[in-house]
Amino acid sequence: MSDLLHSPQIPESREDSHSLAPHAYDGWLSHAIRHRPEFVEQFVGIILNAPCANAGAGDYADARYYVQRGVPVRSMGAGDVLSAQAEAIPGVAQCVTATNLAELADQTHLLIAGSLVQVFALHTRGSPGAKVYVFNQPPVDDAVVKITGPAGGAGEYLGQILGGKSNASASTNLAMPAGLSATLNALILNTEEDGLTGHRLASGSYAVGVVRGTTTDSPPRTIVVVRGGLGSQASPLTVCSTSNTSESPDTSTWSRDTDGLPINLYVVSRTVYNPAGDQTLYQFIRKLSFDARGILYAVSAETRDVVDVTEPCP
Repeated sequence: MSDLLHSPQIPESREDSHSLAPHAYDGWLSHAIRHRPEFVEQFVGIILNAPCANAGAGDYADARYYVQRGVPVRSMGAGDVLSAQAEAIPGVAQCVTATNLAELADQTHLLIAGSLVQVFALHTRGSPGAKVYVFNQPPVDDAVVKITGPAGGAGEYLGQILGGKSNASASTNLAMPAGLSATLNALILNTEEDGLTGHRLASGSYAVGVVRGTTTDSPPRTIVVVRGGLGSQASPLTVCSTSNTSESPDTSTWSRDTDGLPINLYVVSRTVYNPAGDQTLYQFIRKLSFDARGILYAVSAETRDVVDVTEPCP
């Protein structure tokens, strides 16, 4: 290498210049210099969840994706929002495996099937060389979800990811979904119910969480992890109702962790005797309503029961 650097065929650079003279590498030495590629291959890719040739096959679990080569839709104009369709020209149409550089460090696999990405082809320096494909598309980590009902597993729910642009205004009351619309089916995991039985979140409620994968269902659901939400208020347990006249202690109990149901709890709020009034001992009762998460959401007005009345002495 030192002979090449001192070859008389290579003009020495001047002290005030950092570049070689034109055509310095022409001739025999040009074969020893690796040229830059004359073009870079790139195309619109459509993310798949299985190989093109076998829609029932499994997907990758790491930063690799099956990607279908796509082209802009034929009817698009120069100013239209990009919409792509699968390439159909024989010999050009293909499905490739491409690595998402944005997920390479964590080896996640969070992009949704149908997403559009810009794919680049890189060439290895092997002999013969191979062509590998990459793109750089950071996945969406957070999501707003609507819970549509309980899933088969405890603490897991079926639902939908909401997308689009909200039309909410600061001058009006919040009315979800606030202009958002359902875009993807989701499996929602409530971390508050880890290790518990049952389901505590209300169907039709909304929550905010993070995307952390996809299920193996066909078609797959996006997995979203949330913490809490609006607790269910349906079919509550009742403890110590006003109609219970038994003189025996009530042995019924409730636990958020084991029962997983809402509860209506009747409690004595105050006891009153007014000698200047009707001289009757009263107790007042309120109903406290807790949702399935154990959060108080309603307190009733008082009802009055007679405990005792005054009587004349014998």
